[in-house]
Amino acid sequence: MVLGATQGHGGRQRLALVILNAEAVGAMEAAFEMTVEWAFDRYSFGRPLASYQEIKHRFADMKSWLEASHAISDAAAAAVEAHAPEASELVSVAKAYIGEYGGELLQDCVQIHGGIGVTFEHDIHLFLRRVTLNRALYGTPADHRQRIATFAEHAGVAA
Repeated sequence: MVLGATQGHGGRQRLALVILNAEAVGAMEAAFEMTVEWAFDRYSFGRPLASYQEIKHRFADMKSWLEASHAISDAAAAAVEAHAPEASELVSVAKAYIGEYGGELLQDCVQIHGGIGVTFEHDIHLFLRRVTLNRALYGTPADHRQRIATFAEHAGVAA
């Protein structure tokens, strides 16, 4: 088992998780930017794909997930760098959040690209593969949510 339920992450493992989270956020951002550009360049029924309300709503959700992922990834990296006591917890929060919403964001990007999104002629699938792999490395989002619950439980006992 990579993660212990009650033990904190070791320094190297925390650093590895910070790097994986940052890489996933970078992939999310690159894919999101590519998708927004694609949606404005792609015309459907005489108007840009990005002009449809459903696409606008999806982009709003995706942008919210992306900004939150940036924030939690940056907070976890800062805590690890500072050797803060809450570093292990923040790393797990970041891993759980990014693991959950990163895949969803990338799946939406592939869907918006349509058929070309699942071919080797477009790079969007590379970002999806990277985020999917990172989701599984060093514990799944469910593993990290369990760790967060354990941290909260221990904090409640200490209080």
